[in-house]
Amino acid sequence: MKQKLLIAQAVQGSRSALESLVRQYYDAIYNYIFQRVRSRETAEDLTQDVFMRLTANISSYRPVSSFSAFLYRIARNRVIDYYRTHKEAEELTETAVSGYDRPQADETLFVQEMLRQLSPEQRECILLYYFHDLTYKEIAQTLQIAVPTAKSRVRRGLAYCRKWMEEAK
Repeated sequence: MKQKLLIAQAVQGSRSALESLVRQYYDAIYNYIFQRVRSRETAEDLTQDVFMRLTANISSYRPVSSFSAFLYRIARNRVIDYYRTHKEAEELTETAVSGYDRPQADETLFVQEMLRQLSPEQRECILLYYFHDLTYKEIAQTLQIAVPTAKSRVRRGLAYCRKWMEEAK
């Protein structure tokens, strides 16, 4: 209930409500973008841009879709725009996981390699479902696909991950 009130206030122009929403979602949006671009600096820049766009477009939000789906859609579109202007894809490097201890870094690299094996559509759905806790409905709204399609992509992606892990043993 508090969330809906904050959103309604932000839509009506409350700066403090908007700032609360930014604080609430900043880390999740940053992590989502970082998983896509693999550069801390680029992720910070794109995250800032997402929230600038949110600030400029908050009045266009309609509660037909969830607020998180609205925000993740802005983030996804910003990442797509980034890759359109930067044709080269950045690869995961050791520096991307340098903040972790060695076993955790190895585990992170393993998960990243497993996710790279998925189709881009499956990877996107898996990231949104398991790493960002979006519901199937929110994933469908974010990606502008049908709910059964979102479920199918998660289910098939997860099945592929299980198979890949068994083969990696």
